[in-house]
Formats: sequence, structure tokens, C-alpha cells
Amino acid sequence: MSDDGRGLDCWLRRGLFRLMRMLPSEWASDLGVHVVKANVRANRPDIPKNARANLRIHRPDATEAELDAMIEAFLETVGRTMGEYAVIHRFVQEGRLETHGLEAFQAIAGKEPILAMGLHTGNWETFSAAFQMAGIQLTSFYFPPVDAFEREVALKIREHFGAIMLSPDPAGVRTAMKLMRENRIVAIFPDEARFGVTMGPLFGRPPHEQGNLSIATRLARHARARIVICHSERIGKCRFRLVFGEPITLPERAAPDRLADIAFLNSHVEPIIARNIPRWYVLDDAIGPIAPKN
Repeated sequence: MSDDGRGLDCWLRRGLFRLMRMLPSEWASDLGVHVVKANVRANRPDIPKNARANLRIHRPDATEAELDAMIEAFLETVGRTMGEYAVIHRFVQEGRLETHGLEAFQAIAGKEPILAMGLHTGNWETFSAAFQMAGIQLTSFYFPPVDAFEREVALKIREHFGAIMLSPDPAGVRTAMKLMRENRIVAIFPDEARFGVTMGPLFGRPPHEQGNLSIATRLARHARARIVICHSERIGKCRFRLVFGEPITLPERAAPDRLADIAFLNSHVEPIIARNIPRWYVLDDAIGPIAPKN
């Protein structure tokens, strides 16, 4: 598969994407499920295998039939999310987004630094639409996919909703700190995988200073920011409940302790992921030890 955007695979997927944009939203979502499941059956047997291995960790008492059902829910989530990239620009107009806690979030937006921690549940891209609907400028860290087509589509969607993208590197962190000093909102996804290994949540592993959980603690401490955890719940084919959590702050400490801060944030993120584990986008990545930095 070409990852430079010029291969036959990318051209075919661009054609499919254009087709999906012309379909009713539910049809595009359904088509995404069929495409993803067909591709997994034909080309990626490792995905359900890895997801099953992780589900045995998360749900040790589950029967084989229950594991099968959860894997189907996982693949459906991935498929619907991929299909909905083509039609997500309609979701506000079509009344597909229900928000909880948005009013409290709006009450502090622009008045103090806010770190929004988004999670990869439901369809997380719906938050871009919700922020635009609420008239709130969003700046978000973005770890670009290796695949050129996925990168192209994700950037177009976020640009459509007016989101400003930051690179997950020192330059991006410096920009985020500057913006938060101006009482701007910066978003980061603490549940992530890099090179096939889940970086966060910790899932029983010791806290580590790699990945977005660590970056989040640096940003929150530097800016003295309120932290709002946001997650999306799918309540229909293309209908979502978007939950803006109660604002929290890192605990006061007598001395800096980054690992304790990471464990604190993880304690708020991990239970949400655990409740939504069959529909978590990063389910098929390994829950293994974190390789030390070179």
C-alpha cells in the first residue's frame, strides 16, 4: 500500500470517499462498516486477534461468545467512524449531536486556561463539530497517521471545523503553552498508541513519561489549567452523546512529581475507557511494557 498519496489504493479510496459524501449519513456509516470488515477479513486478521487478546485482559470473565460480540462492536465502531468522515459536516444540521456538560464548559471558556482531554470512543471527531457549533476555537495536538489517505481526510475534516493543529513535539508544546497563557483551549488525546503499543491509559503498568499523558501533565502544570475530559458515546448509527466532564485540576504537591501527576490523570481517563472498551478505537494495540527512551 502506498503511503505517499499517489498509489492506486489511495485513488480508489478517494473515489469511495466521494461516493460516501453523496449518500445519506446512515448509508455512509453502514458502508464504512462493510468496507472495514471486508478489509479486515481479507487483509488484517491480526486486528481481531489482537483485540481478542486485549479483551481477555480487560474482560477476563467474558465467554467466547461475549468476546466475539465485543470484537464485532469494535470493528463496527472503526467502520462507522471511517464512513462518517465523509458526512460528519452534516451532523449539526441533521441534529445528530446531544451534549452534556457543554454549558459548564462554555462558562469557563476564554476566562482561564483549559486543557481538553479527548478520548477515542464513539466518534471523537464529533467534538470538532460541537466546538464549532458552540463558537469555541479549538487547538488540538495531532499525531498524523502514516497512511496518506487517512492523514489527508483527517486534516480536511478538522480544517473544515476550524481546528488548529499542533505537532506532538517540543515546538507544538511551546505553542500550546503560549496559547494557554492567553486563556485559549488546547486539546490532547491521552489514550493513544505508538508503534503498535498503547501508551495510555496505563492499564496496570507503572506511570511513564512518554506519550500524551505526560505532555498533558506538563501543559496543565505550566498553565495552571483546568482539565476537562471529553468523550463521545454512540447512541445510534449516526447519533452521539458528547460528554464534557466536570473541570478538574492537578493536586497541589509539596514537590514536583510528574509520575504522580500522570497516575492522577490516568485515574480519571482509564475508567471511562474501561466502560467503553468494546468501542474503543485503540483496542487492537498491544498493552505491553513501554520501551525506555534512548
